[in-house]
Amino acid sequence: MQFSVQLDASHRSVTFPERIIQIGEGNFLRGFVDWMIHQLNKQGLYEGSVVVVAPRPSGAQNIARLNAQDGLFTVCLRGIHQGVNIDDREIVSSIRRGIDPHQDWSEFLRCAENPTIDILVSNTTESGIQYVQEDYQMGQPLMSFPGKLTAYLHHRYTFFQGAAAAGMTIVPCELIEDNGEKLRKIVLRHAADWGLPTTFQDWIRQHNHFCNTLVDRIVTGFPKGTSGQELLDSLGYRDELVTVGEPYHLWAIEADDRLRQAWPFEKIGLNVRYVADVTPYRVQKVRILNGAHTAMAALGRLAGLSSVREVVIHPVFGPFIHGLLFGEVVPTLADHVDSENQLEEFANAVMERFANPYIHHELTSLTLNGLSKIRVRLLPTLNDYYARYGRAPRCLSAALAGQLLFYRNADNPLKRWPIQDDSAWVSTLEDIWAKESTVGLEETVAALLRHPQLWGQDLTQLDGLHAQMVAFIRRVRQNGVVTALQSVAEVL
Repeated sequence: MQFSVQLDASHRSVTFPERIIQIGEGNFLRGFVDWMIHQLNKQGLYEGSVVVVAPRPSGAQNIARLNAQDGLFTVCLRGIHQGVNIDDREIVSSIRRGIDPHQDWSEFLRCAENPTIDILVSNTTESGIQYVQEDYQMGQPLMSFPGKLTAYLHHRYTFFQGAAAAGMTIVPCELIEDNGEKLRKIVLRHAADWGLPTTFQDWIRQHNHFCNTLVDRIVTGFPKGTSGQELLDSLGYRDELVTVGEPYHLWAIEADDRLRQAWPFEKIGLNVRYVADVTPYRVQKVRILNGAHTAMAALGRLAGLSSVREVVIHPVFGPFIHGLLFGEVVPTLADHVDSENQLEEFANAVMERFANPYIHHELTSLTLNGLSKIRVRLLPTLNDYYARYGRAPRCLSAALAGQLLFYRNADNPLKRWPIQDDSAWVSTLEDIWAKESTVGLEETVAALLRHPQLWGQDLTQLDGLHAQMVAFIRRVRQNGVVTALQSVAEVL
């Protein structure tokens, strides 16, 4: 395949030395990390290139595409940012080459011998940072990401004879809490399992910095259907790795001094925060962005809507989500985030991002594993609001009621939908709902709320929550979701 675009030599960072090894070849890292490194290179503030490594055998095709295109690919940033419509296209040239370690393990390890490659970034999905027991045999590839990393670091340690200066900065982008610390613990566990020298384990602890991080940018990859073909036609060249994302980006990193000095993102205006603790950023994102997603998912489906954008531009749903964020979520975060202005700025940005006309974010995908999402994304806000105001929040009560109705799987048995969640928990909810005809709605909702295994607490102890949810479900059944939500919005 020919990649028919020529770059100005000053922007073609494939001529720069290899300085980063990246575990993950997918859309997110290309549209987030690699795009950022490209911006630094353009300004002459880094002058380094990336070696991309496939974490799984399934990544071989993308590695082949990257190498066929000399590491070049197009990033299209499309959406609304601070009230301005953005539609930018740029050829990113920060990637030098790709390696499939499952076919060329020795080349992967050879990168560990390069003293200039002192940073590792990763995105192997949330399931990638998990301990998987596997044997370590010299010259044989490991399958798990932590296993690969342990072997890589051991090779580097051996090659440089344990030199402190050979230690690396490791920046995982997987969306799990304390991602750097968890990865470090798994690496040390592998080292112990494999009987690697205690001096190597000490080198890991003392001279390698595992950063906890939080990343935030919606990167959708290549659009499907007619819009995808239109985008390709508008480029004027063929690119099999076109990556589409939103303009908004945030990267919070608990960084060491080496990383701060190597990557001066603040000098070019990128939203990268080097912080002592990423927890406030994680809480802000989980409660506001992810919380809004979970709050709207079931209600939107019950009302016949299909996407996040449809929800936020709806004349009733839009004000409801706005009221939820600014009236209930943001006030409860004051004890977790230093600046209330920062919270409101982020919430406004979230509403703007949700309305992005270029991104079709399916509500169906947001209902996946909804019960665990409720516990992580909604219940902390519910509890903090009750502790602060002594009453149950109206919007959040309606959102929880919508979730319970969704898991009932429709009042009309002829209108049902697949529920993708833990089958045992789904059966538990359905069994409780099945008794409604005998015990009534009030007792059914009470039984659902007081189930400790579902929520980790007895939610009937929050005065007013049960009554609000029962009243909302009755209004939904009488007049539909939109009218029921309208009655909530009218008293905000």
